Amino acid sequence: SSPLRAAVPARPPWVSPLAEAMSWRAESTFKPSSKLSEEEKEYLKLAKKLREVLKLEERQTGGEALEGLQQEKVAGKNKLIKEVASWALKLPQGTEVFEKNPDITELLDPAVVQNITKKRVQEQRRVEKKQEQEVAKREAPEFMTRHDKPIVDVTVAADGRHLFTCSKDKYVLCWSLKNKLLQVVTTFAGHKGAVFALDAASGPCGLASGGADGEVHFWQADTSKLRPGEVASPMATCDHGGIVRVLRWCPSDLEGGAPGGGRRLASASEKLVSKPPAICIWRVGDRGRTELISRIDDPKVLPGKANDLRWGGGGKAKLFSCHDNGYVGVWSAEGDGALLKTLKLHSAPIISLALSHDGTTLVTASHDQTALAVDVSRPSTETVMQYKANRPLNAVCLTSDFKAGSGGAGAVIVAGGKNARDVTTQATLDDEFESKVLDGASGEEVASTSKAHFGPVHRFLALPQLGKSGAFASVSEDGCLKVQGLDGRVLHSDVME
Repeated sequence: SSPLRAAVPARPPWVSPLAEAMSWRAESTFKPSSKLSEEEKEYLKLAKKLREVLKLEERQTGGEALEGLQQEKVAGKNKLIKEVASWALKLPQGTEVFEKNPDITELLDPAVVQNITKKRVQEQRRVEKKQEQEVAKREAPEFMTRHDKPIVDVTVAADGRHLFTCSKDKYVLCWSLKNKLLQVVTTFAGHKGAVFALDAASGPCGLASGGADGEVHFWQADTSKLRPGEVASPMATCDHGGIVRVLRWCPSDLEGGAPGGGRRLASASEKLVSKPPAICIWRVGDRGRTELISRIDDPKVLPGKANDLRWGGGGKAKLFSCHDNGYVGVWSAEGDGALLKTLKLHSAPIISLALSHDGTTLVTASHDQTALAVDVSRPSTETVMQYKANRPLNAVCLTSDFKAGSGGAGAVIVAGGKNARDVTTQATLDDEFESKVLDGASGEEVASTSKAHFGPVHRFLALPQLGKSGAFASVSEDGCLKVQGLDGRVLHSDVME
């Protein structure tokens, strides 16, 4: 046998010739006649007749005498070509029949071919437009009655009667506290990925949100101007970059505004592609126009992403940040955002921060199962109290009268629980995801929630104006929003209790 034949692999003995033929047919562009449309079948039938006429015409040109019926077929050639053209116009979108019979196409009038091509292009555009409309309809935001993915942050409206939450489902929701069963007033839609950060002030651009799409959106925060059942769009947008994890309005700017006008907004972002983790301070105008005041992203001073931020006062404005390495950073909120001090407080990531009402005490929540109260009113920044837990802590908030340590008052509320991915592989406590109310002075547990959440708690929000002696809101991996009193009782919930 020739080398060429030797190079062709033999068919395995267990593969029949029929099976091999069927396999080839499945991989080819072969289209069974039963799958052809009626228009395609008619076009191919006429094409076959036209080829027969061409052969007769060729024989006639060669000097052969044709019979009467054959002569009639040759004489009807032009009529047959017109009939082929009319069926070509009827061929369905996506057909390959027209292109796979070029010998027939060449016989058609160029104007007819151009018309067919134009029609098919128009039909293709129509189909594509319809598909785009269907995709847009599927992706169009709808009013949400609650979140359908984990909720990661919560804040309160300026009127104190509404809450805002953000979720991995890409939405921000406004909730009314009017009834025990929380009801959504407005859905804010515009993010293209999970929304991780949220904070609210007053005004048309007072609600700020940020997330995985690297954008910060500003929304209408005046709840009296929100329409029930509305799906709202952003009033303004800032291209922040990175994955936005934290947003905090400067409390001292909310009344009189920041020096130089506008209000200051602090943000923290996680690395995304070429964008390094950063802490930024922005000046935000009434219409959402942003101006970058300072950006901290030097890896020599910034130990990775910040998990939380808090504004501090004193002689000059400061910013506190917490990180996965167990450190708290103290930054100047003026000028270029210089690092003023670092505090090594924990042996595991610090996830959340809370500042006492008088601004003197910063409280941390860490995965090392402790919360520390640090006196930030003095240069020594001494730790004045340690609050112990028996689970990783993600969230912390304080009562308005909180004072840590001996002679202290009020309460600190902590919660967390094992990471959601570890819950199925590691043993968990019966009350793993419950919130604990601890005495500010002694650290002893004075109250606990009961079956409030069934997933890790991500954030707290102190609500001193609610309940008999204050309350707090909690959001969780379970996708639920709860408002609890300091006795652990549920005051409001997004699900029927």
